[in-house]
Amino acid sequence: MKENLKNSGIDIKRVEETPDQSEQYFRQKLEDSLSPSQKVEDLELTEIINVHAIEPLMDNFYKLTNIPIGLNDLKGNVLIGVGWQDICTRFHRVHPETCKHCIASDIMLSSGVSPGKFKMYRCRNNMWDIVTPIMLGGHHIGNIFSGQFFFEDEPLDYELFRSQARKYGFNEEEYIAALDKVPRLSREAVNTGMAFLMGFANMLSELSYSNIRLSRALMERNNLVNELQKNREDLDRAQAVGNIGSWRLDVRKNELIWSDEAHRIFDIPKGTPLTYEFFLSTVYPDDREYVDQKWKEGLGRKPYDIEHRIVAGNKIKWVREKAYLEFDKNGGVTGGFGITQDITERKKVEEALRISNIYNRSLIEASPDPLVTIGQDGKITDVNYSTETVTGYSRDELIGTDFSDYFTEPERAKKGYQHVFLKGFVKDYPLEIQHKDGRVTQVLYNASVYRDESGEVIGVFAAARDVTELKKAEDALKKAHDNLEKLVEERTVQLGSAYESLKENEISLSEAQKMAHIGNWDWDLVTGKVRWSDELYSIFGRDPQKGAASYEELLNYVHPDDRDFVGGIIRNSLTGERYGIDYRIIRDNGEERTVHAEKEIIFDHNTPVRSKGIIQDITERKKAEEALEKIQETHIKEIHHRIKNNLQVISSLLSLESEKFSDAKILESFRESQNRVASMALIHEELYKGNELDTLDFADYIKKLTSDLFDLYSLRNSGVSLKLDLEKIHLDMDTAIPLGIIVNELVSNSLKHAFPSGEAGEIHISFCKKERFSNYDISSSPCFYEKDSFHYILAVEDNGRGIPEEIDFANSDSLGLQLVNILVEQVGGCIDLKRGQGTKFTIWFRK
Repeated sequence: MKENLKNSGIDIKRVEETPDQSEQYFRQKLEDSLSPSQKVEDLELTEIINVHAIEPLMDNFYKLTNIPIGLNDLKGNVLIGVGWQDICTRFHRVHPETCKHCIASDIMLSSGVSPGKFKMYRCRNNMWDIVTPIMLGGHHIGNIFSGQFFFEDEPLDYELFRSQARKYGFNEEEYIAALDKVPRLSREAVNTGMAFLMGFANMLSELSYSNIRLSRALMERNNLVNELQKNREDLDRAQAVGNIGSWRLDVRKNELIWSDEAHRIFDIPKGTPLTYEFFLSTVYPDDREYVDQKWKEGLGRKPYDIEHRIVAGNKIKWVREKAYLEFDKNGGVTGGFGITQDITERKKVEEALRISNIYNRSLIEASPDPLVTIGQDGKITDVNYSTETVTGYSRDELIGTDFSDYFTEPERAKKGYQHVFLKGFVKDYPLEIQHKDGRVTQVLYNASVYRDESGEVIGVFAAARDVTELKKAEDALKKAHDNLEKLVEERTVQLGSAYESLKENEISLSEAQKMAHIGNWDWDLVTGKVRWSDELYSIFGRDPQKGAASYEELLNYVHPDDRDFVGGIIRNSLTGERYGIDYRIIRDNGEERTVHAEKEIIFDHNTPVRSKGIIQDITERKKAEEALEKIQETHIKEIHHRIKNNLQVISSLLSLESEKFSDAKILESFRESQNRVASMALIHEELYKGNELDTLDFADYIKKLTSDLFDLYSLRNSGVSLKLDLEKIHLDMDTAIPLGIIVNELVSNSLKHAFPSGEAGEIHISFCKKERFSNYDISSSPCFYEKDSFHYILAVEDNGRGIPEEIDFANSDSLGLQLVNILVEQVGGCIDLKRGQGTKFTIWFRK
């Protein structure tokens, strides 16, 4: 075909290269012209249509048809003019009067022409003009003109044009010579050319409107991408504030991705190739085996929440690693997401506290007097070695027993420590401690309460002094007391600093949660006490004065449609199953939001004692995801629409090319090719119109395809009837396109050969889905041995003359039957032919 176009004078290279060269320029120009509020009818034609891409097409059209053509906007501006004659460019458009005639003709022609129609008019300069409108979104934006020309069956009035030359002062001989060059066209050629130009105008309208919609969609996408980038930057800042980096690992590819804060924590430049092995190499050597073992346990679905040291540059840091691993349906690990938190400063505080506790314990153990701590219930919670000596019982035996049981007067001893809870202290309270072997030691009992950070009394600290060694004990106690006061003061200052540091970290964490819209909660399953972070109150719109929500109150916040689902997940999680879910909530002000929740259970000897988790407001992220899905759906539909348009253009070109031939066989080949292209174009049209993006209702498609074939072969009112027995089944494109071509070939074959000389008859098409085909009489072909694995039957039959016995359809010379056999094999099916009273093709295929 390209060779034929080359011989016709068409510049193929220009046709192929011009769209590529101008597309980027035109697309940028269109985007610059558009704004979300701008109306389509306010755009100029040059802002909508790519003139550079259209001009070579119109030029080649003129070379093929010899029909002059032009593209004008509604202001009379000529954007493209191809094939304009000398009589127009040298005479009529030059002279003021005749030019007015041209413009007046253009205005008269362009008025009142319906979309998809054309109007023919003899201009005031006495030549024929034709116009068809270009529409965009229901608005008239321009015209395609054809002219000027004469019909070959009308006589040319030379005297009329000689008088015009004299009237307007034209050189008469040159004017008549230009007149002789004006094309003489047959009425059939004009009608055929205008049919093409109407289709071409419609194609310009649809493609231009699609480009506008696509450009606006791209502008919206860019806005969404910018918003997502802003959210990413906010998250990066939140991580930097909280010293928390995030990471994601693809186990199958062994690819590790770190956030900016993670790179900062590890002191690793961005762009460094990251793998699990690389991460392991940064772990402090003494911790490496431990970390690797915990990671392997995590791959076995055990929680991965550990603390260890790393080597970052020339520094040793402590980090907390927490991972959420992802598994496929077979239980295999596919990847993971986690956080890395720099806890070096916290570890320093903890180490200082540990040393302080060791030091204080050493002081207590160094005391020669028995020292005891007592809970509010009167039970001993701790003792020193001196207490073990004076009672004769070990520390483990003493802890958990009643304090008063080790005195000769238990009731008096009980009143002593009860007095401490009432008054806050007791001093020099005389008691006698009884050793388990019966020995008695007289002591002076001194005690005071001790409190938690909130000031609540949690126990009594008691000391017993041996009166027999009173002086020595007083001196030792005074010295110990002075030292203890100093140490307590020092440790109080240190603890105060540590407390302030922890409070600052808590404030930073609260700010980070606010920026990331993440709140956390902690639920004591034993006491029922629940604690919420500040951001959690903000997410639920709950007044902090009300306190944290109970389990029942929390479920009341959940959207009614999600309540059963969320309640079931929470109940299942009490068995230890960790979860992460998305659901909707109704805030106190009635606003609906979407949140992501994650939870874990802490056990004590297989008993759940504590639950904690996080809740993140993901409403905006969900909106962005939905918007991106809609954009993706629009893009896919546009692809189907463009493919359909391109196939229709191919069909039109085949039609134009066929006009060069008179041989019936060649023309029939052209028509068959057009039918095949049309069957594929119809599938893309159905996918563009339908709700599904990648499947279509094949039964509905067969109805439209066969209807078009009957119209094409002009059999709508003949004696041949069509019977359809179709089950509503959706097929994907890879199956639908080959089957559509098969139906086209078999039905076309019946229409051409089964009913010669106007004979009446019937074509029957059935399409159904079956689980087993034991009731069907199929051939003994090897491909039918596994017939139970087939899922669908497609049958095309007629009661016409039938295919002669001598024709082997599996090895036929017919291109149509060869194509049918190839396409059946392509869909993994089998085909069977039955001859007799007509012809019946039956095709079995799988999903």
